[in-house]
Amino acid sequence: MKMPFSYATAVLYIVTIITGGTSWYAAKLQLTDVSPVISLIYRFGCASGLLLLIAAISREKLTYTWRDHLSFASLGACGFAVAFLLIYKAAALITTGLIALTYSLVILFNSVNTTLFLRQSTSRTVLVGALVGLAGIILVFSPEFFNNEWNWVGFGYAISATLAFSFANISAVQLQRKGITVLPMTGISMGYGAIFLLSYALLTKQTFGFDPSPVYVASLCYLILFPSVIGYTTYFAVVGRLGAERGAYTMLLVPLVALAISSVTEGYRPTIWAIIGTMMTLSGNYWVLTTKYQPVTKTNV
Repeated sequence: MKMPFSYATAVLYIVTIITGGTSWYAAKLQLTDVSPVISLIYRFGCASGLLLLIAAISREKLTYTWRDHLSFASLGACGFAVAFLLIYKAAALITTGLIALTYSLVILFNSVNTTLFLRQSTSRTVLVGALVGLAGIILVFSPEFFNNEWNWVGFGYAISATLAFSFANISAVQLQRKGITVLPMTGISMGYGAIFLLSYALLTKQTFGFDPSPVYVASLCYLILFPSVIGYTTYFAVVGRLGAERGAYTMLLVPLVALAISSVTEGYRPTIWAIIGTMMTLSGNYWVLTTKYQPVTKTNV
């Protein structure tokens, strides 16, 4: 039976956007002498441990079949290892604004992958809302697009990261359809992601270091607790409730939160096109999320 967009889902949606939007600035503070890959291992390793501890205290099921663990590993590899490694490679070649713009394409990727892997059609409302929202994001980041030299390699990394994250979304939906709840799913998958990152660090002979400065430690703790433990849990809960294509609409609002923070911390001043684009993106979100939808699964969050 079709249900309206609920208050609980709205709260999860808003928390996901806020934690995701604030993660960009916190991640920027992590760029010290410590390799980004090593920082990611600290972040996801600690977050995985916290999530599994909370799951154990909550008496969540923590024993699963080897097939379930293959799905956990797929989610961890795509969503927490490959996607982040490719984002860092892209960041060395193009601006974070262009990466955020490219990452917004996850909405379209999720629509296609939902049809291919979940045999679930996407409504016209979702597609039209996606196009309106994406057009708005393009307007917001148009100055960066036109004022910077285009780099196809960087764009390729960003697109590949977005595709990997989309595959992670599909794995999350498939796991929740099996009745696996969000806390253990996120904790175990994040643990696999940290293992994949550790393997990559060892293969590429990364230097394992740590920056004891207050800024690095504080930003790392923030990234562990809010975007990782809370943000990814609420995001996958939204995906479970709304579906992969609708849940991905958070990716349109996350860059806007990041820009709002940038206006305070880095002196960013929005143009008239950025204001119009923001209104278009918000309208696209409102249009899609206030229409009736068929819940994918019952999510225990």
